[in-house]
Amino acid sequence: MTLGEATTGRILPRSIDTTNDISPCILYTNDTYINDAKETVTENRLVIAVPPEVAQVQGYGNRAPEDYIERNEIFRIPFFTNYCQAWKGGNLGHHIWVSVKITAITVAGTVIFATLTAYAFARMDFIGKNVLFGILLATLMIPGIVQNLPNFLLVNEIGRIFGTEGWFATTLGFSFCDQPNCWINNWPALTIPFMAPAISIFLLRQHFASIPYELWDAAQIDGAGHVRFLVQIVLPLSKAALFVVVLFAFIGAWNELAWPLLVTVGSNEWRPIAVGLQSFFNEEANFPHLRMAGSMIAILPILILYAFTQRTFIEGLSQSGLKG
Repeated sequence: MTLGEATTGRILPRSIDTTNDISPCILYTNDTYINDAKETVTENRLVIAVPPEVAQVQGYGNRAPEDYIERNEIFRIPFFTNYCQAWKGGNLGHHIWVSVKITAITVAGTVIFATLTAYAFARMDFIGKNVLFGILLATLMIPGIVQNLPNFLLVNEIGRIFGTEGWFATTLGFSFCDQPNCWINNWPALTIPFMAPAISIFLLRQHFASIPYELWDAAQIDGAGHVRFLVQIVLPLSKAALFVVVLFAFIGAWNELAWPLLVTVGSNEWRPIAVGLQSFFNEEANFPHLRMAGSMIAILPILILYAFTQRTFIEGLSQSGLKG
């Protein structure tokens, strides 16, 4: 090929200098091409031809011995090493115990307050009932994260009232704790704001409203009031709906992350599993196997609860949402 036949940047036929062979696998080559300035350029390159068998071995020559996995290594004992390391490294036992206490208090409070509120909306008549219920439903359109700031301001002020510098301490001479704020860094701030969720009140109200009014008439004939009617008739007929409320409250309290970060400032005593797991992720950012093991430990209680109660959950949700 002549220079006139070549175009800019087109590589001319390669010539191999066999006189400079070092070994059968190492060659010197001369590449001739035309650059942008219409000049002929010749470059000498060293080409090392490595057999595939050698390349497969040499490609892993700089790896550490632990990077190699034997064929049956995945089945070796102990199989739960990552879970043990995550449990100890992240102090997950402490955080899970805190989450259990917070979840138990939240679920109990939710069942009590949501049941009483839903029964009042469903079976009792009072002025402004429909307006209040509409306002309650309107709160469902407000994202939970938006409510954190006003909730924090309210919790902070209430906690100060019960603290060592609050109204009870200055007026009556006693306080409910030995700190300036009794709610921050303590269980009330983590549980009380979530004891009357609008979705739980709505679901129970829909189910209570579907109970025939003939049962209320019969209860009145027997001399029963609202409390006895609620305890002996309404609640036994609403087990599925109550279970849905319990499950929603359990999942919400167990997975809450943003709110505990606000109200547990500088203290690890009342930080639940979600916060502890996030701290563990920050510490073990380069160990994804430990992070996955910690996530599995955190989600395991919810998986077990839902696996054994899936049928009741679906039944209660369908009854609460389709009737009324």
